[in-house]
Amino acid sequence: MVVERKYRLRVGELTIAVERKNIKNLHLRVGRTGNISLTAPLFVSECEIESFALSKYAWLKKHLQTAKSEDYRAFVRGGTVTVFGENYPVMFGKKSGFFGGALVLNCEEKDIERYAARELKKVLVKKIEDRLPYWEEKTGLKCACFIVRDMKTRWGTCNIQTGKICINLQLVKKNAECLDYIIVHELGHLINRYHDKRFYNYMRYNFKDYERVRKSLKE
Repeated sequence: MVVERKYRLRVGELTIAVERKNIKNLHLRVGRTGNISLTAPLFVSECEIESFALSKYAWLKKHLQTAKSEDYRAFVRGGTVTVFGENYPVMFGKKSGFFGGALVLNCEEKDIERYAARELKKVLVKKIEDRLPYWEEKTGLKCACFIVRDMKTRWGTCNIQTGKICINLQLVKKNAECLDYIIVHELGHLINRYHDKRFYNYMRYNFKDYERVRKSLKE
């Protein structure tokens, strides 16, 4: 029997992108644009996957509504953006940047999201440049470089071949400890591709509270 690795699943009015991987557990994610993805172990049947998705229907509806409302509030006139747990009002001015406790944008209203993302990226890059050397020294692992990208389903990725790690722009909206967790997590993948016992031993040794922080990223 051929096991389909990638397919789309309908649950009520929702469409879920399903992907089977060499993992142990099922993972369900809601992206900020409203996309839903589900990763599942290779040995789990389509029936079990559908049952799991159905059991999470109420959770999905709640998080979809939250994602839509937060995305709207963040980029309308008089709205706010969240930067490492702190809310900043969005204002318009002659120069873009963070000034006087506000995110000031020099753009037309139709370009708010693009300009805001650019300023948020600057903040996140600066924070990573500050935190990455600390964690590289603590773990004894060093990446070749890092980039920031607005990703839909992952908080970070690591390319073992090139030594490059990628950090999700949306982490700028989380508490700073979430960024630390992702940095340590992706550095760990430089020496271990899989989420196995060895990898989690590494996480416990270098970031003892990782389980609590990981859980907060899923909320």
